[in-house]
Amino acid sequence: MSNVTAPKGQVWICTACGKRAHDRYGFDPINRGYDESCMLHAILCYEDKLVLGDNDRVKEVLEGGVIEPQPE
Repeated sequence: MSNVTAPKGQVWICTACGKRAHDRYGFDPINRGYDESCMLHAILCYEDKLVLGDNDRVKEVLEGGVIEPQPE
């Protein structure tokens, strides 16, 4: 699993806690505390399909928001 920077309009989100980052490894996090666990649970999503909660974490991904992984 290599580090991948999300293209413009897309972000990596942790499916366990909802934190976001611009790259899979979290070197450029959006939310503080994006860590190794987040990287292991990360999926790539379109930013405009995310519903954020009061804590600025992803609460829901709307239909069509998840980008299917491509083989490495």
